[in-house]
Amino acid sequence: MLKKTFKLLLLTILVVLVFAILKFTLLGKELKTDSIAAYLTRSENKKNIELTFLGCAGFIIEYQQKSILCDPYFSNPGLLDFGKKQVSWTNYVSEKKLASVDLVTISHGHYDHCYDIEGLGQFMNPESKIIADASVQNQLNAIYKNKSFQKNALNYEEKQDWIYNKDSLFRVFPLQSTHNPHIGKIEFLKGKYNEPLDEIPTKQWQWKKGEAYSYLIDILQHDSVIYRMVLVNGTLTSKAIAALKEHSEKRNSDVQLQIFWKEKLVTENMNTVYNITKPEQLILHHWNNFFIPINKPIQYFRDSHLPEVLKSYNEKKIPMSVMLPFTTVNL
Repeated sequence: MLKKTFKLLLLTILVVLVFAILKFTLLGKELKTDSIAAYLTRSENKKNIELTFLGCAGFIIEYQQKSILCDPYFSNPGLLDFGKKQVSWTNYVSEKKLASVDLVTISHGHYDHCYDIEGLGQFMNPESKIIADASVQNQLNAIYKNKSFQKNALNYEEKQDWIYNKDSLFRVFPLQSTHNPHIGKIEFLKGKYNEPLDEIPTKQWQWKKGEAYSYLIDILQHDSVIYRMVLVNGTLTSKAIAALKEHSEKRNSDVQLQIFWKEKLVTENMNTVYNITKPEQLILHHWNNFFIPINKPIQYFRDSHLPEVLKSYNEKKIPMSVMLPFTTVNL
């Protein structure tokens, strides 16, 4: 009896310690928006390009009534509601904007990067392209297997090339990336799907990563690049860095959209990309806590140290900013 009590006590202590580690290193802290008001991204009104932030790593980039949607996730289902009825896109994004989507990029297969693609299909142009790793395409197969969407399945080992939307208004260049560890050196939800799934995953652990990609995104006019974004979703591989250097010799980026959920893990790669692409703006994403439901107050991940980082970089004359979920700026 004494041994059982002792084991139960040890288990209880272990659970409490794990919860404490998650709470204070991974989970969020409420964001006082007044404290970062000076560092919110502002409209430039130079190119008439609309950038909408969905939260997490999600963006809609709209130009001339066409748009790219990056990482379709916004609903923050929470652990208890995961796999249940999803939040409607039109609660937060207009049907007009959703209907303009004709190119979708997905960085990797974790649910916080593609969970909401199922509700998107009814609004999208049926000739849209969906760009993602081959494993991610297999994972999402049941959503659009009977649709006419064009699926560009990326192969991590192959040399990448530009992928254009139907009318060549946009083009994207996939940049092979690696996913940062979640706790210590541990990375969760690894693995890939080698065959198409017949049902959409309903558990968090079924959303396997596959391979990860960042993207170079160009907006074109008469075959000329009028605006360039580098969307960083992980640590770029040596191949991706070489490709980025080659493309940046011809043209710098206008904005760097930078993943920033753990300051220590992303800083070196962020600065490397920044020094190569020389953007005029650096906008952070994936800083908000997606473990809580969407109707709760906004939180930032504690390990991002978001308010302090924004202040520090701007004091060093590096134009770093953030957008709040479901806000739009005109670039």
